Amino acid sequence: MENINSFLDFIKLVFITTFGQLVWLLGLMFVFGLILYVFARFTRITYVKSVGRKLDIVFTGWIGTPVHELGHAVFCAIFGHKITKMRLYTPNSTDGTLGYVNHSYNPNSTYQRIGNFFIGVGPIIFGALALYAALYYLVPGKNVIFSGIESQGRVLVEGIRGEYAGAVSAVWATTKQTVSNLFNADNFRDYRFWIFLYLAICISSHMQLSPPDIKGAKKGLISIVVLFLVFNLIVLGLEATGISSYFGSWWNYLKLENYAYSINKWVGVLGALLVFASIISGLNFIASFILLNIYNLFRNKGLINPAW
Repeated sequence: MENINSFLDFIKLVFITTFGQLVWLLGLMFVFGLILYVFARFTRITYVKSVGRKLDIVFTGWIGTPVHELGHAVFCAIFGHKITKMRLYTPNSTDGTLGYVNHSYNPNSTYQRIGNFFIGVGPIIFGALALYAALYYLVPGKNVIFSGIESQGRVLVEGIRGEYAGAVSAVWATTKQTVSNLFNADNFRDYRFWIFLYLAICISSHMQLSPPDIKGAKKGLISIVVLFLVFNLIVLGLEATGISSYFGSWWNYLKLENYAYSINKWVGVLGALLVFASIISGLNFIASFILLNIYNLFRNKGLINPAW
């Protein structure tokens, strides 16, 4: 009975460790991917119920859609998928498609199967990097903003690693500070800031994942979960049996947690950029909701329900 209990405790440890690692590495993408989706959906519905979908497509789509599709294409290249057909911006009035990337891969390749996840969520990652580049090249006083983003990144990592105490209030505080640093009087007097603001609205409005994106990402996520389970089963099994001691100091290179500093840095910065994208997308929704509701009221169409 004791052996059975020990085995069950070991299996439980493998699953808990795997879950914790996946939340640590991918959790922020899921959370802010959902937030971006909600804001984008609310904005689209607001446009459809007032001035129609075409204005939104013209206003933000011609920049946001190519960035979105390039997010898929870049990760296709990284993970060795063959791009069979790509359209960066071809609005289709029939099915609502703005652009697409069709790709094929070798289903027997674990690496390429995992790639499906990153190809699916590519617009979130690539969009965040595009926002970073826009901040770097166009916003005056960018160093202060980047400092705030780095601080927020550290707070986010602490939150997803289980240090929840004060994490929410800290994220809120750093978010307010970042917004304050960005939307200051000096920036509003600089034409580059207005270019940045427009680009940020276009990019963040199209970072959300479409149903086909999510479907593709699910395929890769399953492969990632299986890979992590097998990896942790081997590593924790070797530790439980004492075999790991024979590897000496080399064993440390197999422990994911020993790379925590570097991982936390990149996970935190990505998370902070996703917070920033969510802020821009949220402000775009609020501004669109207010202005288009005023327009609707003048036309005696009543207030818009953005949820459905």
